[in-house]
Amino acid sequence: MPESAPHPHSTGEALQKLLHPRSIAILGASDNPTKLSGRPVDYLKRFGFTGRILPVNATRSHVQGLPAYRGLDEVDGDIDLAMIMLSAEQTADAVRACGKRGIPAAIVGASGFAEVGGAGAALQRDLKAAIDESGVRVLGPNCLGMIASRDRAVPTFSSALDEDAPLLEGPVAFLSQSGAFGGFVFNAAQNLGIGISHYLNTGNEVDLSVAELLDGLVRTDQTQVVLAYLEGVTGGRRLLEAARQAHERDKPIIAVKVGRSAAGARAAQSHTASLAGEDAVFDGAVRQYGILRVDGPESMLDAAQVFATGRRVRGRRLTSLSVSGGAGALMADGAAAHGIEVRAWDEDWQRTMAAAIPAYGSPRNPVDLTGTLVAEPDILRRALRVAVEHPGTDMIAVLLGCADNCAEQLIDAVADAYRSTDRPLVVVWTGGSGRPRKRLRDLGIPCYTDPAQAAAALGLLADFSLRPALPAPQRPADVDTDAARALLAGARAAGRVQLDEHESTQLIAAYGVPCAAARPVGSAEEAVAAAVELGGPVAVKLLSDRIGHKSDIGGVRLGLDDADSVREAADDLFRIARGAGVEDARLLVQRMASAGIELIVGIKHDPVFGPVVVVGLGGVLVEALSDSQVAVAPVDTDTARRLLLSLRGSRLFGAVRGNTPRDVDAAAEVIARLSWLAADLSEDIAELDVNPLLLGAQGQGAVAVDALAVLTGPTETE
Repeated sequence: MPESAPHPHSTGEALQKLLHPRSIAILGASDNPTKLSGRPVDYLKRFGFTGRILPVNATRSHVQGLPAYRGLDEVDGDIDLAMIMLSAEQTADAVRACGKRGIPAAIVGASGFAEVGGAGAALQRDLKAAIDESGVRVLGPNCLGMIASRDRAVPTFSSALDEDAPLLEGPVAFLSQSGAFGGFVFNAAQNLGIGISHYLNTGNEVDLSVAELLDGLVRTDQTQVVLAYLEGVTGGRRLLEAARQAHERDKPIIAVKVGRSAAGARAAQSHTASLAGEDAVFDGAVRQYGILRVDGPESMLDAAQVFATGRRVRGRRLTSLSVSGGAGALMADGAAAHGIEVRAWDEDWQRTMAAAIPAYGSPRNPVDLTGTLVAEPDILRRALRVAVEHPGTDMIAVLLGCADNCAEQLIDAVADAYRSTDRPLVVVWTGGSGRPRKRLRDLGIPCYTDPAQAAAALGLLADFSLRPALPAPQRPADVDTDAARALLAGARAAGRVQLDEHESTQLIAAYGVPCAAARPVGSAEEAVAAAVELGGPVAVKLLSDRIGHKSDIGGVRLGLDDADSVREAADDLFRIARGAGVEDARLLVQRMASAGIELIVGIKHDPVFGPVVVVGLGGVLVEALSDSQVAVAPVDTDTARRLLLSLRGSRLFGAVRGNTPRDVDAAAEVIARLSWLAADLSEDIAELDVNPLLLGAQGQGAVAVDALAVLTGPTETE
């Protein structure tokens, strides 16, 4: 087969061969098991890889006691996976050789590519060309490889396997963009008794991305939970498609992504750009698609313990059984912080629990078993029996401490209760030798040292178990995309990269967004006439595609209700425009809308996730309040409503201090419509603000009173 011929293997097949190889060739394999290029062979032998180990070494007939091959052509039979342990300069040709040999997947361990710049970047371009020519799917370069526990397939040189400990197989897969740190997390997971199906380090991701690997793992039967440590994301929509597959298969993805404090996207003329920075977009997108984001590796592994059990909750009600009233209070506080309810039991069930515990204990919930438990471990067995039978219990937490002397009886009681129910049950065991915690984890029972850890993990479990359906937005039937495109084409023909307010409101009106009635005018007398035509108090504003935020230069006058005040305001605004160097400014006369809560709804094009919609509390203090949520466009009205209700200030939408509840459904409809505008016109619109969108009382709707659209163009790269 010529080097440039397309590879016969499909992407899905190549991923399966990578994740479940039956034969592994190690190119550049060393006879020295301590060298980086010798470790993969040593590990494959030591951990008992169940397939064929094929060392390739041009100068040796044997490598570490195994027959070696001078080249891939000497190997008989199929080769599922190649691990290339050659220099960066030799790697591209090695990938081409893999393609000629029909190998569907390869791992590249060498560094010295794009991460070092200069010549390394050129080598990575050559490697990418080799991948494109050969069709070989490549993990790396600059990666530590893979650990697949079930088949003992360990093509890696990671020091995580240096310890002489068995591989714990289980339903949890782990992807890491960091090599060394990923190894640390893998090792910590094994020490916590978390069985790993696969660990993969993605390196430079010249070919296979985190998103593709997530998708491949989610489609693998032996993987039920996926952990991900991310430093950056490319192909955001591909990541969300993997998340959709995981959602449909009831497989949680738990992610740590560094960079929360990094500067966001460039703030252009709109507020949206500053509100929807890089991390805010990632956070909103993964929340929208059900990925569980946590703050660090400890939280990720805490969550992995409860998810590895495969159990789900039917509600958010927790029953807490504690040897210490103080520990029970800590658990209740932690639960509340994560949306978990610790409700007092009704009197009948309290009486039932009271019969199982000492008279001086508390049967309310949290249940205080008292320190007598240490002398009478059977108290725990009786109390757990009641908790398991209680119909208002969705999950159970048992809080213990020290007690090594009676640990066996306590563990037996917990294990029996665990086996008797399908509800999640966790243990917090603080202090002591640590042996009880290990024993519980060996039994598959999640165990923690701190009530807050357990509460956070249960909170994530509840969030995932009770997650809403993924959005299935439907395009509104009454949008006028042609009118919107014509308006944008006219602005582009005039060489402009920003619409004025009147044009911006026309744009959103084409998508069915209600806008306050307004008239553009060119003189003070025309302003007076427009005010009479519109009726009622009016606002008069500067109108120019060269002025972004009019209020910053005093370019807005509100509540004008007679001809003299309108004329005076108009003359003053024309003077301000000339002072700002805008000689051709016009004015916009707008009927004053009824008072309401000020929201901002914006759209922008994110370089990773594409068009997104931003929702927040708006007005002139929008960036100071910084109360916003982001979602990938388009969205349905249910998603839009959840965005609104997730704002810190969402209590303002209810009956606060006797005020009428706000028309949240109307605002959700506006958000959904603007999200379709974002999806349809993302190639033309860089940023758009509707600020403020005035949210009226229930039944009174929502109305846009200001808008600003910035078009794609040279300003995006300046």
